[in-house]
Amino acid sequence: MLQLTRAPALTMSVLPCSLLLLATSLLAGCGGGSGGASAPTAAEQPRQPGTENPAPTPEPGPEPAPEPQPLNRFQFANGCYTLNSDGRFLQADTTNSVYTLTRDAAQATAFTLKPTDLGRYLLVSDYQRTTGSSGQKQLLGISDPAGELLDQSGNFVGELSYLVAGLGDTLNLVLDPVAPLGGLLRELGESLEGIGDTLGDTTLQPSLAMVSSANDLAVWNLNPSEADSFTLASQVTGLLLTASDDGLTLTSPSLENADTRFVLNAADGCSGYPEAELNATVADSGPAIYLKEVERFRGTPGIDNDDVFGYVDAHSHISAYEFIGGRVNYGDPFHKFGVDHALHDCAENHGPQGLTGLVEQVTSNPGPHETRGWPDFPFWPRNDSLQHHQSYYKWIERAHLSGLKILVNHLVHNEILCQINPQKQNDCDTVAAIEQQADLMHRMEDYIDAQHGGPGEGWFRIVTSASEARQVIGEGKMAVILGVEASKALNCGEFLGVAECSREEIVERLDRLYAMDVRSLFPVHKFDNAFGGHLPDLSDGIGIGAVLYGGNLLETGHTVEFEDCPDHDHAVNDSPLADPLQPYGIFEQLLFQLDYVGERFPASPEELAEYDPRRGTDHLCNTRGLTDLGFFLIEELAKRGMMIETDHISRKAATQILDLTAPRGYPVINSHGNWGGTEALRDRVAAQGGISASFGSVRDNWVDQLTRDGNRPRPDSYKVGPFGGAPFASDVNGIAALAGNPGTPDQEDSLYPFTSVDGRVVFDKQVTGDHAFSLYEGRGVAHYGLYPDQIADMVVHSDRQPEQIDDAINQLFTSAEAYLRMWERLEQAAQ
Repeated sequence: MLQLTRAPALTMSVLPCSLLLLATSLLAGCGGGSGGASAPTAAEQPRQPGTENPAPTPEPGPEPAPEPQPLNRFQFANGCYTLNSDGRFLQADTTNSVYTLTRDAAQATAFTLKPTDLGRYLLVSDYQRTTGSSGQKQLLGISDPAGELLDQSGNFVGELSYLVAGLGDTLNLVLDPVAPLGGLLRELGESLEGIGDTLGDTTLQPSLAMVSSANDLAVWNLNPSEADSFTLASQVTGLLLTASDDGLTLTSPSLENADTRFVLNAADGCSGYPEAELNATVADSGPAIYLKEVERFRGTPGIDNDDVFGYVDAHSHISAYEFIGGRVNYGDPFHKFGVDHALHDCAENHGPQGLTGLVEQVTSNPGPHETRGWPDFPFWPRNDSLQHHQSYYKWIERAHLSGLKILVNHLVHNEILCQINPQKQNDCDTVAAIEQQADLMHRMEDYIDAQHGGPGEGWFRIVTSASEARQVIGEGKMAVILGVEASKALNCGEFLGVAECSREEIVERLDRLYAMDVRSLFPVHKFDNAFGGHLPDLSDGIGIGAVLYGGNLLETGHTVEFEDCPDHDHAVNDSPLADPLQPYGIFEQLLFQLDYVGERFPASPEELAEYDPRRGTDHLCNTRGLTDLGFFLIEELAKRGMMIETDHISRKAATQILDLTAPRGYPVINSHGNWGGTEALRDRVAAQGGISASFGSVRDNWVDQLTRDGNRPRPDSYKVGPFGGAPFASDVNGIAALAGNPGTPDQEDSLYPFTSVDGRVVFDKQVTGDHAFSLYEGRGVAHYGLYPDQIADMVVHSDRQPEQIDDAINQLFTSAEAYLRMWERLEQAAQ
């Protein structure tokens, strides 16, 4: 069975770490004289019957000094340091745009060590930015004066042999033409020096230099060496930075010596590196972890000391920047070179004025727009621009500070939309696309770890069990659950009713997902597939609903097969694919098609409304329920203790799943609103111990949704005290708008600054670059970092009764505990 595992980050060969421990443990010796034995301690004395032998109270002594911790290559993240090699300090020569060496420690340049990954750093000697500018950087790196080695994003795309040869007199590799480049340098052989002289003088001429932009040639791997020293190896070439009497050079790692070893000394005066701000002042105690730490929940019957405080985003797509072929959604949730690369300019994907961004033009804001992001963001992000990234990691961190304890990120893909996307750059195969996004999420976790000092240190933690989620939340971090939402789930499509996968392939592919830490799955998404029928998109207009309708035809070879929605539940033994056009004939089915397609177009003008023959599509249901493979998939998911998401599946199939899971006490999830079908189906999900969540909204509507979802009928044993718990769904970056807000700029003082629900964090307007994002500038929840603002706005500006608003907040902030308990019940039922 194929098991997919993450590839470890590339590291260069280094000498083993031999850090000197400066303190040792002292062991007490045993006393004793000739012919005598030491007296036993009180604890060793045999207890005499009928007597008490209390241990004597030890006299207090001085607190032992803590043992010094060995240095590690991760702890320097975002710190300010000078670099010292045997008394030679690096010094920036801005006049000549180079770095030199000095023996005068007072003249040493302080560098910001900005992580690009675990153990990898940019060495930044200066960063300056004025309002309106992108900023100017000075970094130690290898230059690319001919522009042949790097692409526009700073990625190395050149030939490594030419790069090394072009370095010319910077190094003499003929002395050691082996490590770390192996066969590559052996092939260069004795001609290397001559090539270096020629290429170095004519075309490339790369050299150690002061470079002005972050790029792969400015990334250094920091590796432990002797005592408290480290080596700095170029990420691209593997060559070691060397400080010798001849100046600053590069050396093969197999020739490591005192000149290649550096001590990093803490310093002051660094100018930092560009980043989005949190604009949050956090109490020394940190945000609340448990409900009983928060005033509003103290004394509430049924709440225990270890019940988690916080809310859940049950449906998000922070990895969607690579879905349906890539280049559809512009922007990244993180970037190795920072925010000014992650959120730069959408013209990279959407063309001049955004006019070639076809999906954006169809689904969001047709017409030209300003494409610039960093630093002033004149147009995007905004709540209703569906193809500009809204979930940069610092924005998510801001929401985490407000109480976001669990984030469910669905790896998402649609093969047909990918195939018709003319701008794609990624593989359209569903399994390949999901694997790519899973890898990106683990890389995001590593990147955030790197910013916080090493593996496991970051606040963004991918978890695979309820117990692991409780553990990381207890450490003040956020639990991230990976799910899959793909129309051709497990590459199991169907064409004209014929399945495109077997049971054996389902098992093998599920195992691969499980090995990638995926714990949640939608059996069906936007199209019919080999597992069952989909829930048709009932949106109005000619946007995504029409695209998906056509996509289903391309994917399956047939149109959606409709029937009037029955008023009763479907039994498990229905035959969903048997004679699918019955009991209706072709003429009736054609009318259903006209009804559905007709609803894809805008409403008629008011004066012509009475002549509009369309009657809406709410009465239409997909005839298809679960197939035999669909029933098999549900059983396999339950065997693995994986979460089953019933959104987007036909009402008939959703009922069948609930019928199948109810007897075994296996809860299911309706993670984003009406995509779960009818309110009766959503009530049944809650009653069976599952989660029913609605889209994040605004003011009165959000209060109504939270109180409805939290108070759905369910047994008391499923409640957190008196609360059912109500997560919300952002659906961020999933071709779905975030919530708007009716506030206007003159109302800002009514909200900002505001205090979090737990009373421990004070938030002001979030600032990224030059832009201060406010709910009230006409963009609504422009990005993920404004959900704390939207919650506070709901409390301040909703017109609902105070008691209902309080209930909405209570339901939202007990949703993390409710979700964890649901997961625990699911795991128990799977055993």
